Amino acid sequence: MSFFSLRRRTLYALLFVLGLFLVGTVVVLSSISYYLAIPDLSYVREAEVDKHYDLSWNETLNDTTQHKPERIPRIIHQTWKTETLPERWQNVSDGCRQLMPDYEYMLWTDASSRDFISEQYPWFLETFDNYPYPIQRADAIRYFVLHHYGGVYIDLDIGCLRRIDPLLAYPVVLPRTIPVGVSNDLMFAEKAHPFMTQTIHNLVMFDHNWVLNYPTVMFSTGPMFLSAQFGLYTASHPGTSELPAGEVRILPKSLYGKNAKPGEAPHSFFEHFYGSSWHADDAAFIGFLGHWGKVLMWIGLVVLIIGVGIMAFKPGKYVNYDLLPRWMDQRNSPGGRWQVYRWKAVPMTPLGSPTRTSHSSDL
Repeated sequence: MSFFSLRRRTLYALLFVLGLFLVGTVVVLSSISYYLAIPDLSYVREAEVDKHYDLSWNETLNDTTQHKPERIPRIIHQTWKTETLPERWQNVSDGCRQLMPDYEYMLWTDASSRDFISEQYPWFLETFDNYPYPIQRADAIRYFVLHHYGGVYIDLDIGCLRRIDPLLAYPVVLPRTIPVGVSNDLMFAEKAHPFMTQTIHNLVMFDHNWVLNYPTVMFSTGPMFLSAQFGLYTASHPGTSELPAGEVRILPKSLYGKNAKPGEAPHSFFEHFYGSSWHADDAAFIGFLGHWGKVLMWIGLVVLIIGVGIMAFKPGKYVNYDLLPRWMDQRNSPGGRWQVYRWKAVPMTPLGSPTRTSHSSDL
């Protein structure tokens, strides 16, 4: 095998792999964007939210503004490893509780979470215990307590800027996240809502190990899992005359506040302190791809086009040979029968020459 032939094979292989990678990436991203897309009608509009949402507790007591009846109970759920919160998160949590002192508060620790699952949902205990990452149990328990009690789950790194009473009028509220889908760091749900019933039962089905920490958590219990549940539920539960936008409503960035630039969400109910401590090194890599992925795809496409162009229009630059298909060759075979060969390198015949060449080498 000549050096030039090896060089050409290597270039072919690299271009083939690059092409597969680009096609695969486009297919995966397009599929995710399509199946996890959020219909515009699902978003909670600022015009829908009662005007009293920006009042303080004392002002709300004396407010006579008529607003929608509440479907979600006034319970705030949060999770932590123990009953002692770090000072930073304690202050954030206290801020929400002081803003809404009439809300019941329930803190779920590692121990109380397992006891709750054991007592109320024993069929899930084995899966709960076998999760390889603690954050998966922290994710799972929030779905179960919302199913059992109803209420509002709020991550410890989310602070409250307004009373959330107006959002209790919807059966289920989930926040939109980027680049696609919904997040599970903030969830509103009425007790035993069918969406939460579907979610807790599908946890077993979605319990797969994706080798790395980040995708395993995201797709088994985290935001991608919840986004899939939203897609499945809304596909089978379209809007009705009573609820034309559907039962599961989506909180937009303007009311959720996360990833909003200064001044972009002046009416947000929440502020965010970004404390995702469970993210491992693979999350940083995936975050890098999320930020630079499109740029890398365009660079890869340009390289692929240039490489194919070189091979197509300047074959003589590498070696003066044509490459026959690997699987079949009929020339010079006894009786004209098809025979299987390895790659065949055949000298190129000058244009206009009727002479048929024989195989020069068997690589």
